Amino acid sequence: MVRSDTMLNIPSQLQSRDDPVRVGVIGSGLFGTNLIDQLERVDGMTTAVVADIDTGKAVNTLRGAGVPDEEISVVDGPDAADDTVKDGERAVVADGMECCRADVEVVVEATGIPEAGARHGYTAITEGKHVVMVTVEADTVVGPILAHLAENRGVTYSMAYGDQPSVICELYDWAETVGLDVVAAGKGNPYLEENAHGTPDDVWDRIGFDEEFVAEHGLNPRMYNSFYDGTKVAVEMCAVANATGLEPDVPGMHLPPAEIPEIPEVLRPESDGGILRNTGVVDTVSSLDRDGSEVGFDVGFGVFVVTSTPTERVQEYFEQYSGSGLYTASDGKYQVFYRPYHLPGIETGVSVASAAIRNEPTGVADSHVAEVVGAAKRDLEPGDEIDGGGGYTVYGRIESADDAEAENHVPLELLDGAEVVGSVATDEVVTYDDVELDADSFVYHLRRLQEETL
Repeated sequence: MVRSDTMLNIPSQLQSRDDPVRVGVIGSGLFGTNLIDQLERVDGMTTAVVADIDTGKAVNTLRGAGVPDEEISVVDGPDAADDTVKDGERAVVADGMECCRADVEVVVEATGIPEAGARHGYTAITEGKHVVMVTVEADTVVGPILAHLAENRGVTYSMAYGDQPSVICELYDWAETVGLDVVAAGKGNPYLEENAHGTPDDVWDRIGFDEEFVAEHGLNPRMYNSFYDGTKVAVEMCAVANATGLEPDVPGMHLPPAEIPEIPEVLRPESDGGILRNTGVVDTVSSLDRDGSEVGFDVGFGVFVVTSTPTERVQEYFEQYSGSGLYTASDGKYQVFYRPYHLPGIETGVSVASAAIRNEPTGVADSHVAEVVGAAKRDLEPGDEIDGGGGYTVYGRIESADDAEAENHVPLELLDGAEVVGSVATDEVVTYDDVELDADSFVYHLRRLQEETL
């Protein structure tokens, strides 16, 4: 859940501290860089430690944020990092585990690697640090146990504000707080069913990026492929489900194309002319029509909630605003409230400050109602090795946790590196009987702890 007063009084509370909030950031990619750029502009917070296997990249990130060279030291080991921080300098380390054990209050995990995210999150929590988990893939498979461990340790485990899951949770909490019924909550995405089988090899052709643009911006084909093959959509909406209790209406969600004014027409119950079998669900609206053409007035990479209210006077009040930024369905029963953007990294200081000042999350997986499982991109045969989301072998699909357990489906993030031991047909969901998992992985053991504990 997310407090409806997420940002109230945060600046004054930060400025009233004797010492700034010391932040450790693991991963200096786009997200980490955006975050550090903004942290360095806020009174009351400082980037104390940056961890990246490419320490030169981390140094350049701090330089780009305006930190003088004489304040940056590349060091090895948590003790060295602590000494650096105590001297008022910024420590750069190659190992994220050193950041978790260093003298920081909040650790932001932004590697994007589920195995690393799970290990870093667990270690930081056991070391008494607040954790802001940017690696949503880790959150979907072990978020509930990390949240449980953090609560027991007296620290916060939180989604990253500025990422879509946290912003959706904020909208959900707002709607609940003002007395509206949430029919559906979700986000926009350029989804086409045919892209589910796409691989990193042809992703740039499918989305129209030329080689020069890709090289200039250092884009990761696998990451971008996960945006388009449905994996990232499933992952992010699973995180929302586990933070709100909203479930997917159908396995894989509906993912209808729709302009913003059409959202409350489409994402409403079948009995009222919509496509939903149930209410109180997560779903995603595509910004692409079925033929691949772009939807006109789309929510893009924004977020939304569809709401209803039985109070006729309130329905009429909303209808007075319809067309001026607030849109209602034709019968007046349903409304859509939306935010047309999200700013990954740039807004995440809200999560850092909320954890440090209030010991409160900006969204947290406090339930296990949904699961992301892996469906085959092609026929898989014994001896094949499965890679993770955005790769060559499986794509992510969201379903209820109860369905996943009943069908013996394997959580997607446990499949990375698994060996296929039985034949799996294209689009078939991988079961525990189909694979031999990497039982040595940290995320595997943490997931088992979750299943035994919660």
